[in-house]
Amino acid sequence: MDDALFVIYGVSDCPHCLWACGDLMEANLSYVFVNLDFAQGYHESFKHKFNWATFPVITKIVDGKEILIGGYEQLKESMK
Repeated sequence: MDDALFVIYGVSDCPHCLWACGDLMEANLSYVFVNLDFAQGYHESFKHKFNWATFPVITKIVDGKEILIGGYEQLKESMK
């Protein structure tokens, strides 16, 4: 998992988004936070793209492919 780049798509006032960032930072794993605060019109189309209903939407990029992890709970499970 160390070679993966995690991408957290979220909003700044979402506790689960912030917890995901904290957990990845604590585990010394590389991640990027994509702040969608100012993209209200894009929220629904974005969730539809990944077929995920809530924020955060967490993916990881491995070998150039973006793979859906899910939300915060799924991230925690994948880090075990």
